[in-house]
Amino acid sequence: MKTQSMKTAEDEFFRFALSWREAEEGRGWVVHYVPKHGPLAEDVLAAFGMLGLRTSSQCPEFDFEPCWWRYFPREGDEFFAAEFPHRAFDAHAQNFSTGLKHLVVAHEKVLPFGLRLLPAAAPVPRPAAPARTAPRGGPPPVTTTGIAPRAASDPRFRYDVAISFARPQRAMAETLARAVRDAGFEVFFDGFYPEHLWGKDLTVFFDQVFRKDARFCVMLVSKEYVERIWTTRERQSAMARAVAERGNEYILPVQIEAAEVPGLLPTIGYLPLGERGIEEIAELLKKKLATK
Repeated sequence: MKTQSMKTAEDEFFRFALSWREAEEGRGWVVHYVPKHGPLAEDVLAAFGMLGLRTSSQCPEFDFEPCWWRYFPREGDEFFAAEFPHRAFDAHAQNFSTGLKHLVVAHEKVLPFGLRLLPAAAPVPRPAAPARTAPRGGPPPVTTTGIAPRAASDPRFRYDVAISFARPQRAMAETLARAVRDAGFEVFFDGFYPEHLWGKDLTVFFDQVFRKDARFCVMLVSKEYVERIWTTRERQSAMARAVAERGNEYILPVQIEAAEVPGLLPTIGYLPLGERGIEEIAELLKKKLATK
């Protein structure tokens, strides 16, 4: 198979590439899709399936990372055959994520009526390790049914840790989340993957995360944390889980400033931010997560 890179583009959520491919089965254009934020939510994967996107475990256009792709075969005169795939590609940066969002939102709106707009997402296998030294023009990429999210270290949970914080502490929460995720642990931090929240009933979604999906919950405790509506909901879900754990560790509070958290027993140990700093707290959290 012979391939030739043609052009690239991107938007807030995806990177795109257009290439020309010549193979025994024919010639044509390929649009490649790589998400900037992973893992992708199940309904986004289902939308990809509805759109007919296929997956490759090694994409030559993106340093042999996994990608999704769509093929436009050449039919008839090459000049006129090329017009549509080029025009379609040029529209991606402006329209692809917007259209994808509309699909996901519409799907979420019909679910309460027992209807599905999107097909159920098939189970997705973990991709092979990228072969970063493979040359262009090598063997064709392996097609799979999807790209797996990174798993938590404990198979009972989707995330190793979920971080609950008020908006004024967002930068601090992101520093903690990135440090822990860079160490190989799976973190729920809502600033990582904003597209995962498209169309969701956030009350239900956050309850699932903070009551069921995480191995630990880190609370960044401040006056704003105690007062705000959404952090109150997250805290209530986390506390319900803590009760169900019957004394096992779940809530890990970090004290940003003095504030009494309703319902959180004063006997639970806090880490004071002022004495340690967020980097040291990240190191302590990584050690805790590494303990089975």
